[in-house]
Amino acid sequence: MSRAVALDLIRRGKRFLVTCHVRPDSDALGSAIGLAAVLDAIGKEAVVFSDGGVPPLLQFLEGKERVVDRVPQDPFDATFIMDAAAKELIPDLPGKDVTGPVIIVDHHAAHDGFGDITVREVDACATGEVVLRIAHDLGQNPVPRPAAQPIYAAIVADTGGFRYSGTKAVTHQLAAELLAQGVDPWNVASNLFERWSVARMSLLGEVLRAMQVEDGGRIAIVCVDRSMMSRSGATDDLIEGMVNYGRMLDGVRIAALLWQPLGRDGEVKVSLRAGENADVSRVAVALGGGGHRSAAGASLRATLDDARARVLDAIRAQLARP
Repeated sequence: MSRAVALDLIRRGKRFLVTCHVRPDSDALGSAIGLAAVLDAIGKEAVVFSDGGVPPLLQFLEGKERVVDRVPQDPFDATFIMDAAAKELIPDLPGKDVTGPVIIVDHHAAHDGFGDITVREVDACATGEVVLRIAHDLGQNPVPRPAAQPIYAAIVADTGGFRYSGTKAVTHQLAAELLAQGVDPWNVASNLFERWSVARMSLLGEVLRAMQVEDGGRIAIVCVDRSMMSRSGATDDLIEGMVNYGRMLDGVRIAALLWQPLGRDGEVKVSLRAGENADVSRVAVALGGGGHRSAAGASLRATLDDARARVLDAIRAQLARP
């Protein structure tokens, strides 16, 4: 029903703002660029806004040049916010006189329930898949070539390279549709999972040295303080995905990575990943965050030591559930 309302707004409107959560990942920004390209193809005007512009790790996305870091003040018929499950992750936007109705497009199971319209489809492997469904409903099947690569990147990223439990037969069918449009799978995969800078590889060394195992090997946790970031010469965006190394340990059911964002005193970011038969979305919700069963996160106002204790308590509570 919500998708039908959003489709009606698209068909009746002419000019749209498309944005995503702050510190975007590939699913967030790839979905935004992909939806904008779909809107282009049906004769609409679309502006893509990302708070802070395009992060260094997402410079490989086709269509990145259309992303602006400020919202034009001319009125839009509606605003789409991609991959946003928590209100705190929404970028600063003008008032409704500029944005028009706000439409959340998402696939997370845990959600704050904000926005004027919410297109939340939890059976989708990524927000990029929801965008594909919208595109098909608008008669774009297959999707236009400019939409294919960013949407493919969104799906590859949020399925962990088609490894996570959300990957289904239809996921590969959709990927095949996008590859048939000329997407280079090696370019996307290598940019998402390889091509690391020296600073990022140095930070990984710090992470692995600091990793600790708790509860008989069921929990892997690592705290990254600012001295570790300084020694490696890394910036916040380079820590993305390093929590996965904790999950790689045999027997680990939940991995957690905590770090102190630069320039944000008193804040600790928490990234969570689940092994088989674990659910980190519940852990994240208990900490005031959200996400998927296999990947979630939260933000805490605490010292690093206090945050570590709170995260361990929340993980242990979840693992104690039947």
